Amino acid sequence: MFYFESFSSELNDTIVHNVGKGETLFSISKKYNLSIDDLKNWNNLRNNNLSVNQKIIVITQSANIKSERTEKTYKEKFPGILKEEGFASSIEEPMESTKYLALHKSAKVGSILFVRNQMNDLKVMVRVIGKLPDTGSNQKILIRLSKIAFSKLDPIDPIIPVELSYLEN
Repeated sequence: MFYFESFSSELNDTIVHNVGKGETLFSISKKYNLSIDDLKNWNNLRNNNLSVNQKIIVITQSANIKSERTEKTYKEKFPGILKEEGFASSIEEPMESTKYLALHKSAKVGSILFVRNQMNDLKVMVRVIGKLPDTGSNQKILIRLSKIAFSKLDPIDPIIPVELSYLEN
């Protein structure tokens, strides 16, 4: 026979499980979708031994708050999508282009990048047409955009802080 007992205190709401015959930490962890390590920590257990009618904490308010606050990383939320931050500038073009193009340090040629101006939150989508040379003028630049793409971000300076996101190739 299994049952819960709920205890409340000013700071903590706790649900306790009464250990039945034949139950183990493993079976209890599966029943409540918990890890064995959490059960051992919450109950100050040094080993996996349990006794019939032993009371085991299975849910605590502090544990729930912790799990709610644990946020996934960007890579966990969006697998395969890279996110970078750096500075952007325009490509020194001899001829004005009407296309939204970019030179980037590491993205593959042909990749589509979403570029967001961190100063005003304006965005533009560009296609990478080549590698950004690692020369003196590009030392602090992550991406160079065609003049039309750069102007869509409404820059107030010739170099602006940007956030890039694109699919990993």
